[in-house]
Amino acid sequence: MTLYHIQMIDPTGARHDIKSLQLTDIGAVWREIEAVAAAQSHGGQIRVTNESGGIVVLVGVSTARSLQARNVQARRAA
Repeated sequence: MTLYHIQMIDPTGARHDIKSLQLTDIGAVWREIEAVAAAQSHGGQIRVTNESGGIVVLVGVSTARSLQARNVQARRAA
């Protein structure tokens, strides 16, 4: 398992730590991103770094929501 750190970068550029989690794979990382995006009432970016500080995912809140909606539609169609 890898330790991931999730941050919100608000539209002004300020960074806010959301949580740090031990996750098994990138799919688990995306599920956490979906949850964070759903809880945001404003724009900004979600940044996920690994335990060595490397950026794993950097995605806008709007894009994360769109991807989530698309995944839900794909699951329903399957």
